[in-house]
Amino acid sequence: MKTPRPLRRLPPLIAVAMMAGAALAARPAHAEAPHFQADVDRGRVTVGDAFVYEVTLGVGQDQVSDYRPPDFKGLRVLSASRQPNQSTQMQLGGSGMFVQVTYTWQYQLQAQQKGSVTIGAAHVKVNGHDYKTSPITVAVGSAGATAPPPMPQAGAPQGATPSGPADTAVPEAASGGSFIRVVTDKQKAYVGDAISATWYLYLNQPADKYDTQVEPTMEGFWTEDVALPSRRGGMVLNDEVVQGRHYQVGPAMRKALFPLHPGRLTIGPMEAQLSRVDFFGTAMRSQRLRSSPTTLEILPLPTAGQPNAFDPANVGTFTLTRRIDRTQVATGDAITLTLEISGHGNIRKVALPPPPKLDGWKTYDPRVQVNIDPGNGVEGTKSAEILMLPQRPGTFELPGQTLDYFDPAAEKYQQATVPPITVTVTGAAIAGGAGGAAPAGPAAGAGLENVIAGEIRPIHARGDLRSEASATFLRGGGFTGAFWAVLLGPPLLFGLALLGLGLRDKLSADTGATRRRRSRKKVQAHLAAAEGYRRRRELGAFYNELERLVREALSHRLGAATAGLRMDELRDHLGALGLAPPDTARVVTLLEDCDRARFAPGSVASDDAALAAALERAGEVVATIESAPGRREGGRT
Repeated sequence: MKTPRPLRRLPPLIAVAMMAGAALAARPAHAEAPHFQADVDRGRVTVGDAFVYEVTLGVGQDQVSDYRPPDFKGLRVLSASRQPNQSTQMQLGGSGMFVQVTYTWQYQLQAQQKGSVTIGAAHVKVNGHDYKTSPITVAVGSAGATAPPPMPQAGAPQGATPSGPADTAVPEAASGGSFIRVVTDKQKAYVGDAISATWYLYLNQPADKYDTQVEPTMEGFWTEDVALPSRRGGMVLNDEVVQGRHYQVGPAMRKALFPLHPGRLTIGPMEAQLSRVDFFGTAMRSQRLRSSPTTLEILPLPTAGQPNAFDPANVGTFTLTRRIDRTQVATGDAITLTLEISGHGNIRKVALPPPPKLDGWKTYDPRVQVNIDPGNGVEGTKSAEILMLPQRPGTFELPGQTLDYFDPAAEKYQQATVPPITVTVTGAAIAGGAGGAAPAGPAAGAGLENVIAGEIRPIHARGDLRSEASATFLRGGGFTGAFWAVLLGPPLLFGLALLGLGLRDKLSADTGATRRRRSRKKVQAHLAAAEGYRRRRELGAFYNELERLVREALSHRLGAATAGLRMDELRDHLGALGLAPPDTARVVTLLEDCDRARFAPGSVASDDAALAAALERAGEVVATIESAPGRREGGRT
């Protein structure tokens, strides 16, 4: 620690100014206006899913009274704050000291039915004035089970009926380790039928980080991603007992699958990695998991009653609607026909009926829009806007349209229809239009549709490009950017070069950050080496790496080597770091265990579970050392 330099004697005027500034800082600052708001942890949930609604009030030294929660109509209140959580913070600003008091009310809510639900305003009085929050709307999708169906028990028949879930026993469940289980809502399905597949993560111990390494292959399926429920950005976990062991279970991935052809189609394995992270956020221990493949039986669509040219994507339950923006129109003025399919199935691929064709009308290609419910991937709407241009007057009837589809639940073909629409067209026939005579005289082309005339520009001739290039470069026009680039580019590049050199020197300096990075690399190297020795069951080398791991973390925090310290000296240094006596005892006990294992191997357990527990203890000890409140790395305070 550097010795502080003695303060120099200040001139009288400066001293008076500093005393006046200190007096002003000691006065209470002007309080800010109250801050009253509400928020939810996510804006889209599913039926039966729990989410958090939170109301926050930030005030100064004000009187708070008459708090009233919002109306939770349409939602079930699972838990509610009896009293608000209160925290006080003191801030020193330019106008003095300001006291900020924060009140928090928290509610756990559950959606009861599909749709959208609006949470009303919460109310409170601050110094007698009324304040209220803004209403919040939450979208509620179809129920997507957060918790998986029960695990098949040992000896129980596996598989399912065509309407039940397909499931297989997971070998890792018998060993008690973490594993991934895939569940589909059907074992048998027709081509084009919607299948929900969910990959559940079963954790036998806490994990800080989860990453999908290899996504499952799904050849022969059209897939749609499905949003997963989350709680404050994390996975929603539930408790489950499998073969007498307790697990934390949560959905890691969910997809909607639509088989494209009959036969036995296989969903490939999914690979993921679980990690425990250290104080720096770097993975200490990692475990790679792999799900078992799943095979489904896909049936061909029945031929009995199948309409001609039937599209196999039209499998599900659908409704068909259509509308036009007006029923009376003049020639040359277009109408918009909107055709919409809604329902349950492969909404993105369902085939729209062809646009109607009328004699004397010009029909343009439709503009298609698809909206799919992200909560299940199988419900939504598909609409087409079709522009139709009449070219002669008269009364026309837009013919009715039909949509043929196969209902897999009823196992038969159905048809959705829309009735005809009558449209009246007034005005004169357009020249060249179907069924209309071309008028004579100067107005012959007055009604023609001109699509590109406004985009045509005249050609401008230029005598000599080189003769005008330099003048244009200096005068402006298209070369203005190039002129300023040539003028300012070299100084800017020179400044960037100087900045880069300065950053390089700063990064290469021996600072606390660089020492911390070097120590982190050494800790990770020792952890990796210990993990390798554990797998090879090399007991002496394993505990030697654990001791080096702990002493590296201690040396980094103390700023000096600890290899030659006695245990009593080490206890004194740990106390100087600010470690509590129980934490100090844990560090010393681990180092003593390492010594005993190296010199008396028979005195410690050598099974795989014991070695894994020792590695876990070492990671926790390192995290404890790094978070100690005392001296920082290199002996600096």
